[in-house]
Amino acid sequence: MKRLQPYPVAVALSFIFLILYTACISLHLAVDISNWPMARLWEMTLFGFSWVSTLSYFTGALELLLAGFYIAYTLIPLYNYFDQKHRHQEGITMKAIHFKPVALALTLFGVITFTLCNLFDLVFPRWAMDELWQILLPGYTGVNWSSYFIGLIGIVAYGLYIAGVFVPIYNYFRSAELAEVD
Repeated sequence: MKRLQPYPVAVALSFIFLILYTACISLHLAVDISNWPMARLWEMTLFGFSWVSTLSYFTGALELLLAGFYIAYTLIPLYNYFDQKHRHQEGITMKAIHFKPVALALTLFGVITFTLCNLFDLVFPRWAMDELWQILLPGYTGVNWSSYFIGLIGIVAYGLYIAGVFVPIYNYFRSAELAEVD
């Protein structure tokens, strides 16, 4: 299997994020749903986002564009590293992806991102994402050591869960695609 390239993944992720963002902003402006949870999600995740200015919308779009590139240029090299190491150890030449490299890449990506977010929250407490982490990670209470380690356990669990669901589904559709080619 050839190594994955981060650029196409970055462009695809950024495009998906921008479509979702544009749809949410349009729906919010058209219907004006003040208590809509998706509106609160943008406020929690996008640095300095508010619903009151055009500059805020463009800043949010730029942040999502950068997020797509951050994810791809962090996650894809991690996956390539763990996949190469796994294939070398196991002598694997199959065209399927494997649970271990995907799980390791997702988990390490999550740990890096979670740590950077916690550091950001320490430096800029006004824009802290505590509320989002409390929703996503049961037991997380704020920026402190016990919450950080509870969050790490949750991040590892999410990485394993996503790999456990994604890998078999991907391999199923990939094998169907390869069968059509043969």
